[in-house]
Amino acid sequence: MPEIIRIVRKYYAIDENRNIVAEGNTWEEVEEIMKKKGYKRSQYDILTVVEAEKS
Repeated sequence: MPEIIRIVRKYYAIDENRNIVAEGNTWEEVEEIMKKKGYKRSQYDILTVVEAEKS
């Protein structure tokens, strides 16, 4: 029986001090969280983490 591999992506907002300040399941979700926190787009980067889960 073939193995099923599921790809999981998480998105994190990283501030200028390299701290994770928000996380979400989509890039847009992170953008909305950061907007509500009062951050400007130039104040943070978005890190995408991709993991494979075998079942």
